Amino acid sequence: MYSLAVLAVSLMGLHQTPAGTQLHIRLTTPVGSYASQPGDPVNGVLIAPVLASDGEVLLPEGSSVLGRVQSVKRVGLGLKHETATLELAFDQVIQPDGATSLLASRVYEVDNSRERVTADGRILGVRSTASIGYRVSGYIRTLLAWELHAHVALLVAKLALVHVPEPEIYYPPGAEVTLALTEPLLSRSLPYRGEQLTSTEEAQLRRLVAEMPYRTLSRAGRPSDLINVIFVGTREQIAEAFRAAGWTQPSPPTLRARFAGARAVVENLGYAAAPISHQTLDDRPPDMAWQKNLNDIAKRHHVRIWKQPQTWNGEEIWLGAATRDVDYAYLRPTSAGVTHRIEQDIDHEREKIAYDLQFTSCTSLVDWWDRPGAPLSAHNATGDLMTTDGRLAVIRLNDCGSPRLAVASSEPLPEHGRFFQRLVRREILSFRSDYYRTNLYWRSYEGTRWLVTAIRRHRRGNADPDDPAGAHSNSFERAFDSSWLR
Repeated sequence: MYSLAVLAVSLMGLHQTPAGTQLHIRLTTPVGSYASQPGDPVNGVLIAPVLASDGEVLLPEGSSVLGRVQSVKRVGLGLKHETATLELAFDQVIQPDGATSLLASRVYEVDNSRERVTADGRILGVRSTASIGYRVSGYIRTLLAWELHAHVALLVAKLALVHVPEPEIYYPPGAEVTLALTEPLLSRSLPYRGEQLTSTEEAQLRRLVAEMPYRTLSRAGRPSDLINVIFVGTREQIAEAFRAAGWTQPSPPTLRARFAGARAVVENLGYAAAPISHQTLDDRPPDMAWQKNLNDIAKRHHVRIWKQPQTWNGEEIWLGAATRDVDYAYLRPTSAGVTHRIEQDIDHEREKIAYDLQFTSCTSLVDWWDRPGAPLSAHNATGDLMTTDGRLAVIRLNDCGSPRLAVASSEPLPEHGRFFQRLVRREILSFRSDYYRTNLYWRSYEGTRWLVTAIRRHRRGNADPDDPAGAHSNSFERAFDSSWLR
């Protein structure tokens, strides 16, 4: 019966996209636990095409994905709930030519989000009193409370250190969500149409690429990231394409920027302009760098880019090393402090950049080339394992006269209550947390579990590809085992 169904589908000119296929969308409407209600529309746009194994386009980028808020639980004043929950249901996709298909999917991931997504697609907000800042103040307040006459000092410590993150969930237009099909999707496939180089042009460019380096070096001279993207175009064309795609440039590593980064870590916030670590290619620092972040400083997409001395057909050539930060790592052999851990399969980041720029219409060519001799497995300077199929994403830019922007204009939603309501909520959540957790027994258990879990993670290399939490858990809770922080 199944084979007959597949035959009938093919005769109708439809192609079946199997369950489990991922759809990468960018929200075009805001959604949040504080103001959204069940039944409210939530729409997005497909930012990466869904391709068949033969290269046919099953769903083109630019397709509209329509959905609604299925359920929502807000924190409010914090009397009933400490954390927010949001469940979205996307059930329809409309291709640019107007063809419409029904969609059965669940939310798989919110890109670079501090919120956690469960196996059934529910988005779980953070507990605001689980931030590092609140925890540190909790230990201080526990110590001070042993002295009967230290209440004034306790209050000062609380006012100085208790800066809790917003517990409500809020995603503005431009936030990116990955869906996973729960049932096969029927759609009409399209042949891929894009610029193709002539055989002579391709041969010339391949010869130039073959002479270029494969890896970057860290400040200490250790081999680090793999080169996995090549750009053809001017600095202005590359910058315009990244800006249109919603990427930002990191700040220089000044004292002020480092302080802002430390504050984002302590308060569990995002930092769109966070500095990146120093790497070189041919003994030169990057000519430019770009990154994309949402609300978690532990996670970001980023790429370092170097201009090459060679030109091709009079056009500039740039090499890029792209990786994605997915978590913190601690006390590595090559670093005594806190560093980022990267996603093991670096091809995902290569595809992310290629499709993000293609979506903007600022590219005239996006292709993938095999690169003989490229390592398929290596460790970066901090010891993270990197795996790849060895290909380069080849991206040729245009003048980007009318770019398709990352974020369309939309009416904003309230993210949270007014100042007084937020102040009352903070005190209620603080009281609830202190009642359950600010005592000698809990702090002793918490500190011991924290230390044991950190040691276990350190011993297994801080890069476990089989970690079921993966990129879907809150960064701080994931680092120290989320099962005991709730």
